[in-house]
Amino acid sequence: MSFEIRAATIDDVAAITRLHVDSWHNTYTFMPTEVHANRSYAYRYEEWLETLSNPDPDQLILVVMNGSTLIGFCSCKRNDDPGMPQARGELHAAYFSKEYRGHAIGVPLLDRMIRFLLKRDLWPACLWAFEENKVRHLYKAGGFIEALHRDRVIAGKPIAEVGYLTPDDPAELYVTINRRLREEGAGQQVTPPVRPVRPPAVAAIDQTDPETSEQNHPGQD
Repeated sequence: MSFEIRAATIDDVAAITRLHVDSWHNTYTFMPTEVHANRSYAYRYEEWLETLSNPDPDQLILVVMNGSTLIGFCSCKRNDDPGMPQARGELHAAYFSKEYRGHAIGVPLLDRMIRFLLKRDLWPACLWAFEENKVRHLYKAGGFIEALHRDRVIAGKPIAEVGYLTPDDPAELYVTINRRLREEGAGQQVTPPVRPVRPPAVAAIDQTDPETSEQNHPGQD
């Protein structure tokens, strides 16, 4: 069975909303009822309508289609969470219909998100997982670095979550990605992308040259 992966459009709002809410209900059974009531269909619909009506060049939203049925989606974006300042990007969400979970179908989505974040100079990246999420251990096993524990307050209820960082070298994540593909016979091995090298900061060009040293630049402290 083949699946189509494409960029999300405004026409996908309703289907993404249903999958998002349903996934929370059947995955996050540990959530208080007040949280599920707050993250309702109406809430998610307005959220996704706003997001897809105002495209952000630093955000990628993909959907997975089985024929005309949306069976999964993912998103990544610039990191705006002050709790993880070392991350430039964020692997924000990835959800699938219940019957499609636990397979390598998520691998090409992760690959595309990684390449997007690298291209946008949004690496390293972070991701967040609720502490009671039963599949959370897969992130650490897959090469992500456990970096922060905190409570996230939703509808007045504190929910414990864990923040993970990507390794500086994205190739480290592809060890697990390619192992997963081999185990499921789900396609060819994926060549890891190379993280672009940033140009050195002006101050680091030559600190010994009195003409270029940052110490000779007035107005800096």
